Amino acid sequence: GQSFIFYTISHFDPLVCSTVTTTRKVFSVLLSIFINGHPVNAEGWFGIGLASAGILSELQDKSSGGEHKKEEKKDEKKKE
Repeated sequence: GQSFIFYTISHFDPLVCSTVTTTRKVFSVLLSIFINGHPVNAEGWFGIGLASAGILSELQDKSSGGEHKKEEKKDEKKKE
């Protein structure tokens, strides 16, 4: 476990490591719910949805090359 975390951080960055860890945890929870039939209330589904939305947002940002962040930096420089 710790070796994987060290490897991921040293070869990528901490954000990738946290995204991988969160994704793994969400899938573990979903597998537990569906395989073992664990009950989940509305708050639980909201939390799973929120975590999934964060992961999808991060993937979308990575796939676009972080373009919106580059645009924000350009706008900040123009204001100065």
